[in-house]
Amino acid sequence: MTSVYITSSSCISAQDTFNNPEWRCNVRRSENLPYHCIEPDYKKIIDSASLRRMNRLQKINLGNVVNCLQNININALDAIIVATGWGCIDSTYKFVERLYDRRDLPANPTSFIQSTHNTMAAQTAIYLNCNACNNTLTDNQSPFELALDNALICMHNDRCSNVLLSACDELTPQLIDILGKIAGFGKPKILGEGGACFLLSKEKQDNIAELKHFASLSTDDLQQVAEDLSNAYSVDYVFTSQKERLTGASARNLPQIIYTDYFGHFPTSHACGFWLAVHCLNTGNPPATNARNIMLISGNRQKISHIIIVGK
Repeated sequence: MTSVYITSSSCISAQDTFNNPEWRCNVRRSENLPYHCIEPDYKKIIDSASLRRMNRLQKINLGNVVNCLQNININALDAIIVATGWGCIDSTYKFVERLYDRRDLPANPTSFIQSTHNTMAAQTAIYLNCNACNNTLTDNQSPFELALDNALICMHNDRCSNVLLSACDELTPQLIDILGKIAGFGKPKILGEGGACFLLSKEKQDNIAELKHFASLSTDDLQQVAEDLSNAYSVDYVFTSQKERLTGASARNLPQIIYTDYFGHFPTSHACGFWLAVHCLNTGNPPATNARNIMLISGNRQKISHIIIVGK
């Protein structure tokens, strides 16, 4: 795999993670209620003229992007890739609701324009005045992993040197109601929302972490692969969305951090878990103290698992 480094990162989540390295001093607990984002004052990040035309998810995404690109030469961006599972679901609901209420009368097109999944990537490019490659990856289970894979392909095959990788999802009352009914057929999960953004680069200079390994595999092979990788990379911690039953001797003894305990469950929660790993590598703070290499494991209902190893 081409050497890939993380130059900067940003996260808006249910914890006070935005530009706050001490967020662990005041961790929120869900108490079986959905996690909602702690959002910053966007007026300090995004110009007011643009802010008025954005929906909530666009603000979360662009807030992360602008924060991530501080002191970065925007002209050096070779690609913008955004991952989302639910997309701008609030704008979608508003558009459908207005369309139903107005029946045969024309509906305001603003909600429709903002309801499409590629709104965030397109709006990011417009805001940054960036004409580089612009992709949106949508999936209700592993959108961040698909977007990361696409970013690595761009960096390997298309010779992109700097890729902006972003992921986010929002939670609405209507979505909570729908997913709550679906959860009645299985084990309920604590829902969440949020997003994270990363600048990936081939340049080793001034990096905050290195992406050392990324692979997708059958869940049936997870145990052996996790064991082999934990030995090969001297992994210190395993970050997962739910506790994994690792059977290998070295993998079994690794401390596991369940990042959804901090952020809740949503399609791009793995991006927040990835941000948490990068954060721990750079601060040495809990939950992963003095870590050098961290393994992230995620999976989906199609029995496909993803393993990411990030380190210093």
